[in-house]
Amino acid sequence: MGFWQNIFYNKSIKRLRLMLESVRMRDFSLQYSLDKLTGEERRMAEEINAVINEFRETERKHQGETHLYDALLSNVDSILIATDETGKTKWMNKAAIEHLCGFQFDRLDNLSALHPSLPEQLKGLRKNSMSLVSFPAKEGEEKRYAATMKKIFVSGISYRLYTMQDVASVFRQSESLAQQRLVRVLTHEIVNSLTPIVSLSETMADNMAMGSERDISDSEMEVALSAISRRAKGLMEFVQRYRMLSGIAPPVISTVRIEELIIGLQELVVPQMREGCKVSFNARCGDAMIGIDRAQIEQVFLNLLKNAVETGATLIDVTGTLSDDERWLIVSVTDNGGGFPKEAADNMFTPFFTTKSGGQGIGLAVCRQIVSNHGGLVGAECLEDGSGARFTVRLPMKEI
Repeated sequence: MGFWQNIFYNKSIKRLRLMLESVRMRDFSLQYSLDKLTGEERRMAEEINAVINEFRETERKHQGETHLYDALLSNVDSILIATDETGKTKWMNKAAIEHLCGFQFDRLDNLSALHPSLPEQLKGLRKNSMSLVSFPAKEGEEKRYAATMKKIFVSGISYRLYTMQDVASVFRQSESLAQQRLVRVLTHEIVNSLTPIVSLSETMADNMAMGSERDISDSEMEVALSAISRRAKGLMEFVQRYRMLSGIAPPVISTVRIEELIIGLQELVVPQMREGCKVSFNARCGDAMIGIDRAQIEQVFLNLLKNAVETGATLIDVTGTLSDDERWLIVSVTDNGGGFPKEAADNMFTPFFTTKSGGQGIGLAVCRQIVSNHGGLVGAECLEDGSGARFTVRLPMKEI
């Protein structure tokens, strides 16, 4: 190799090494001046500059997208926390910082500073299932969040994304949606009833005005009046069903032993069970007491059990447990009746919504209203294997 070739070779190797080092360090500021360069040496420098420029442009776009997503997620009201499988925090949005610790924390376990049970409550969340997470704040206020956990994979690595939304805002959204659905149902039902009433009554009035020239016989008049009467009665029954929801009395609270409440359901339910349907009752709450309106809460579980029986379930399990911090009673009613369509999940507790032929859509709406009046939550989910459904009632452990 000649002297000048050796110099060119060494310079080229040095430039390539610097380029690779820049790429490895993600420093794309490297740029070679082309002044005084000619021939192959110039072409080599131009190629290196072009490669660096492409990396720089790709990095700029990537950072722009990252900043955009970060800005969007940081302005979401819900708390968002991403961790790896060991619980190490990888990212959190502004809401998580503001509503929880006030600063970024390294691990999910650091949330024990808010309450010792909080990290375990989050770690215990089932995938893609909403659960209630609650803890007492330092100022004595009860913090309650509807929380979910989803697993996501980035470059083959598994992460956990925790979402927490203030229960009060969830209630407001749910109530708004429920009101919209209710208005649609009420409008549909009332219009369907009033349309034939108005049409028949107008026809009859017009014929009555014609006197002896009327073209409707007495028997046809009788049929029309009968139809008007039927539709009016149907509308009245519908209004009465609606009054059942708005007329639920406030709970009269008394202290009840939880085991007595759950086992006592057996006396009320078993005689009404159809042949071939088995119901088991389990209370895992020791001697714990709770403040509730027993008659109303019994009505909730009777409605849930009746709903399970009507799905054709042959096995029903009623189990009561306390939350880890013993501040909530959690009662689940699980059946093997085949579950319900996924698209129906959001409407299960909406008044007058039903998936059953001949159903009125009142029972579950009454359940939600009673539980809500007690400061609790009720939810529904299909079992993962599609064999049935589980309804879960959460009631605060208050005594009087």
